[in-house]
Amino acid sequence: MGLLLFNKLWGYTRLSSGSIPTTHVIMYEVKEQIEYLKKRLTELISLCERENTPEVSGDVRNIAQAIITRLNRLLDNILFLYFVTKVKPAVSEKMANDYEKRVLFPLCNKPSDLIPQLARFGAGNLNISDPEIYSIIEQSQPYNNIDSVLSYLRKYSNLGHRKLIAQKKSKNISLILGDVIKISDQASVTMNNVLVNGIPINHLKIDKGAVSGNLDARLNPRVEIQVSYLLEDDGVDVLWLCQNSLVKIEKIVDDFKKAS
Repeated sequence: MGLLLFNKLWGYTRLSSGSIPTTHVIMYEVKEQIEYLKKRLTELISLCERENTPEVSGDVRNIAQAIITRLNRLLDNILFLYFVTKVKPAVSEKMANDYEKRVLFPLCNKPSDLIPQLARFGAGNLNISDPEIYSIIEQSQPYNNIDSVLSYLRKYSNLGHRKLIAQKKSKNISLILGDVIKISDQASVTMNNVLVNGIPINHLKIDKGAVSGNLDARLNPRVEIQVSYLLEDDGVDVLWLCQNSLVKIEKIVDDFKKAS
């Protein structure tokens, strides 16, 4: 497996001269990283649902930090993979070694900053040499996205000096039926003479958390309690940050794969 780029710490390893992996091998490794991140994200969601104290637990902080760190590295590695297969073979070894240290996925607040950031690792003409890849990068920029999720991801890449603030718990009463029904305690729902997964409901009313009517035990109703953890300064929800960053990065990966 000498072609593998990534080590177990999610950083990239230097490639030996001439060892240029195929796009297929590279994308397989990236997909493995994404699946691992999805599992860690599931752990974080579960922790946020179980927490019932106002303090921030060490488990929440540690998992959130691990996810945010790995998401940042994955974002940079996407572009590093392009550098290895497209830019590095076209320049001298000395120049390649110099460029290699500067490969970061650019996140710019204004369009005029993008080309200079790409030029730092020899891709200053990317808009001409590979307009499709350039378009993917350009569309991902903060100045083209209202939510700025990737900007927050970069800003909070190290939670060590940031505070996680546990906000008040938000309770959701949900009827979980084979993962097909989930009713928030902020909703008003009335069900009359219906079947849910074969279980009859003659009359059931849920009005902002108050339940009345015939509640069959087979519906397996349960109360979900989720704590929102906000990052100081911006009030960014950590769970929102991790979930939406992963969605955006996975799309970037898919777009890069299609363009390669």
